[in-house]
Amino acid sequence: MSPTARRSLRGVLTRNMIVMQAIVVLAFVLAASIPIVNLMSGEQRLDGSVVEVIAAAIHRGPDGALTVTETGDLSELYAGYPNFWFFATDGQGHRVSGGIVPIESSALADNLSRIDSANVADVGSPETPVAIIRQHGSAAGRLWIITGGGPPYYTVAILFNAILSPVFGIFILLLSSASLLVIPHFVKRQLKGLDDLSAEADEIDVKQRGTRLSPDQVPSELQPLLRAVNAAFQRLDDGIDRQHRFMADAAHELRTPIAILQVNLEMLPETADKQRLLVNVARLSSMTDQLLDLQRMGLTSAPFQRLDLVELAATVTADVAPLATAAGDEICFQTGADAVHVMGDRDALSRALANLIQNAIMHGGDKARIRVEVCPDGRLQVADSGPGIDQADREEIFEPFHRVVPRQHGAGLGLSIVTDIVRHHHGTLTLADAPEGGALFEISLPLAP
Repeated sequence: MSPTARRSLRGVLTRNMIVMQAIVVLAFVLAASIPIVNLMSGEQRLDGSVVEVIAAAIHRGPDGALTVTETGDLSELYAGYPNFWFFATDGQGHRVSGGIVPIESSALADNLSRIDSANVADVGSPETPVAIIRQHGSAAGRLWIITGGGPPYYTVAILFNAILSPVFGIFILLLSSASLLVIPHFVKRQLKGLDDLSAEADEIDVKQRGTRLSPDQVPSELQPLLRAVNAAFQRLDDGIDRQHRFMADAAHELRTPIAILQVNLEMLPETADKQRLLVNVARLSSMTDQLLDLQRMGLTSAPFQRLDLVELAATVTADVAPLATAAGDEICFQTGADAVHVMGDRDALSRALANLIQNAIMHGGDKARIRVEVCPDGRLQVADSGPGIDQADREEIFEPFHRVVPRQHGAGLGLSIVTDIVRHHHGTLTLADAPEGGALFEISLPLAP
């Protein structure tokens, strides 16, 4: 998957909104500043930065008089603007000038220190018709400077300097910080419907078919995707239903010919071939019953009821005991409490326990000792004294159609059915070594309130 496909929608929306907000603010500042700057340039028409150059070139001599040191910047002004001039005073009678100062401007010398800032529209010189008056600090102290003939006032330069000014940068920084705090919260609220939708999707399970994602809080742009996902769920449900119906029909159809075949075999004379055929027919009958169990687990969902695990286990053990006796095995039932109550489906739990006991009879070996025990904490154990199960097979033994030695017996569905039943009851099924030396299967179920 490419990095673009993994981008966070929330992050993209937040970043784009912040960038767009900064662009809008910048455009607004430019749109609002241009008329103001044009008005200022129409009145001033001269670049006020030359005052800094003039003030930097003025120093005070030992006698207190003002002197001009021609700096590089001042020389560039003289070279670039031949009509450039200035006049400066410290308000204490000390004066200094540069260039050809118009007579009208010289007349302002006595009153120059009374003006902090001014734009003079007519100074009596056709070459330099305008001048500016500014107050500025220098190495010689506070100066009042009048100048003209210098560089004009450029609107673009002023706007550029305004944008690069610290004030504007601080404003953008504060705005961006506020946006980083507010916009993610706003976007999160708008996308809350997607979080709720994800929570709904997490609850969907194959055993709870018919569940669909709710379109209530989903934005309209995602409604087509939501409808497509719900339609896909419907197609999956239909496919699962068809498979279950096929399994149920096949199992039911098989039971009749298997029963007829078993009756015909039992009427034959006693031979070794007859016994082998009867064993094979019994395998077919067992596999058919297991397929029906799978079908019941998939299609039926009986409501849970309060069950006594001790009574249920005792009944199942008594029902299966004749099979163990016929196989030459010994089976016993133990309990650590008079009653252990759980919530569940009685038929399903009975099938699960019966499968575990039959598995112990089949794989426990000759004259095996089988123990069925109910613990007070909701654990149900089936242990045998057989050879046990190799570590290599323990991870796959609960998978459908996986069989261990002897591989010629069984269809490999029993433990898979038990796993599904236990999971349906919110329990766990584990395998360990039994104290008797064989395998120990343990079903752990939550106790009823």
